Amino acid sequence: MSLNLAHQLHSFILEHYELCEFPLLHRQWQEWSITKPLNGLHIIDSSPVFRNSCAKYAALLSAGAQLSLAVSELMPHDKSIVALLKSWGLPVLMANEVSDSFDIVMDCAGSLAHVTATLGYVELTKSGAQHYSNCSNPVWMVDAGRIKQIETCLGTGAGFFRALNQLEISLPKNARILVIGGGKVGTGIALHAYHNNYHVTIADVSSIQLPHPDIHFLHIHDATTLTNAILNSDCAVTATGKRHALENLILPSPIVQSATLLANMGVENEWSSLIPRNRILNNGLPTNFILDDPTQMCFIDPPLALHNQGALELSQHRVPTGLFTPPAALENEFLNFVSTHGCIPHQLLSWLN
Repeated sequence: MSLNLAHQLHSFILEHYELCEFPLLHRQWQEWSITKPLNGLHIIDSSPVFRNSCAKYAALLSAGAQLSLAVSELMPHDKSIVALLKSWGLPVLMANEVSDSFDIVMDCAGSLAHVTATLGYVELTKSGAQHYSNCSNPVWMVDAGRIKQIETCLGTGAGFFRALNQLEISLPKNARILVIGGGKVGTGIALHAYHNNYHVTIADVSSIQLPHPDIHFLHIHDATTLTNAILNSDCAVTATGKRHALENLILPSPIVQSATLLANMGVENEWSSLIPRNRILNNGLPTNFILDDPTQMCFIDPPLALHNQGALELSQHRVPTGLFTPPAALENEFLNFVSTHGCIPHQLLSWLN
């Protein structure tokens, strides 16, 4: 069944994407169909379920894995794709209800940290690291290297503006964009905003290295400082990685009454609980998750392939105990392959350097 489903999923993906959009996952599907490196291993995967995730599942199934999926209440997912996968016979469980043990747990944001894994864990996000800080098993950390920046910086930044287009929101020419949070996601949004010829400011409580000399920085000292910056912006978007991060950093009332477009790009709503959710785009959920593909396939392919690679490394006992950063040589090989066979503009890939 696994191999038939792998072919079915791969055919489904080819109906929606060109091969250049997922060169790494396609290579895994091709090579693993022959070598079967995960043959018979029981694997559960809690990556967010969307249409482009199916290329990831196809590669794991082609490798011979006995695959189950887990859906977390904390992570957005496409209910229609979940229903489709169930109809094709792929087991889909609620993450908090998983009680069985597996050979390998492929996690996202620590939603499966409570599940026993005999060979180890593969964690997709930085936010999941805290759940594995004291783990006595091997943990392959995808977000610890450069590859994940293709998704979180380049892909998520592009996704924010694709979502605005889908919502038919037109920002004024030379709009003032305030990005609150200077991590990878915030940097990506700022870079894309800058290349859209907007006036961009990144606000943070700590000093950061700015991604471009023409992007401004605002040090958040108090609620008045940040509130005034929001009121003087056409659009303010949060990307701090923390739930209700602005709870004590803003004065809610004037912001609610303002004309500033408010958006959130964190997994959980990062605005104050005193800001009504209907005042924020997508009711406070990540703005790009209104899209069929929250992150375009070309940007999600490398980190999902590296997530899959973690399962292979665990099966070969090549990951030491504790949190483990993917080797630089492996990431460089992935980047070179994407640069040669993929369709991400080289100008964007050069940002990683």
